[in-house]
Amino acid sequence: MSDSLLILRLARVVARLGLAMTGAVGATFVAALLMRAELPWFDTVEFTFLLIVLGMIGAYLGIDIPRWPQLQARPAHRSALIGLASATGTFLAAGAGLLALYAFVFDETSDPAGNLLFGATWMLGVSLQIGAGLAGRCRISTIEDRC
Repeated sequence: MSDSLLILRLARVVARLGLAMTGAVGATFVAALLMRAELPWFDTVEFTFLLIVLGMIGAYLGIDIPRWPQLQARPAHRSALIGLASATGTFLAAGAGLLALYAFVFDETSDPAGNLLFGATWMLGVSLQIGAGLAGRCRISTIEDRC
């Protein structure tokens, strides 16, 4: 393996770890905002840890779906739908994380229903990211197996 290829692979891993950390940051602020809803299951370390892990997985899998030349030979509409699901999930998760950050930092008072709406929007976004990331990777692996 050439040195430049090794450097490119290392750069890709570092970038994806950075994306995972970004997902963790958004998840941390959503978890902090959900703690204000004063529901007992949201006010635990385990719940916060779960959100952080989901945020990391969602950002790692869903933001950077690999594109392979083999996908060009297949129907384009499936790849476009996977990309749209990933983009929508990223938008929803990042938007909810940003609004949660704003509400938390500026100590905005919101009702528990509003906090739950932020949490549900973030969870929908992360679910779309994870689903699109897994679908894109499974699709690539099945195409590579056929080749």
